[in-house]
Amino acid sequence: MSPLNLVGIAIAALAVLLLCFGLPDSWFFGLLSLACLFGSMGEAYRENKLGAALFLAVAALFAASSIRFAYRDARQSRGGS
Repeated sequence: MSPLNLVGIAIAALAVLLLCFGLPDSWFFGLLSLACLFGSMGEAYRENKLGAALFLAVAALFAASSIRFAYRDARQSRGGS
């Protein structure tokens, strides 16, 4: 297993651990997106194009979720519905 994949696993584990201590959803999904990006780099390093593309697609989904939750939290803090 490449060091990049290990870094991705460590970031994902940290995100889950911090979620147990009240990490906001936007940060959780942002960290998961970062973990997937490291996984994608690890797969690209091993020249696994399909794995790299799948990791990038999942990273994009997590990034979109992070933006959505950040927007929702910002609206709630302003008093919007």
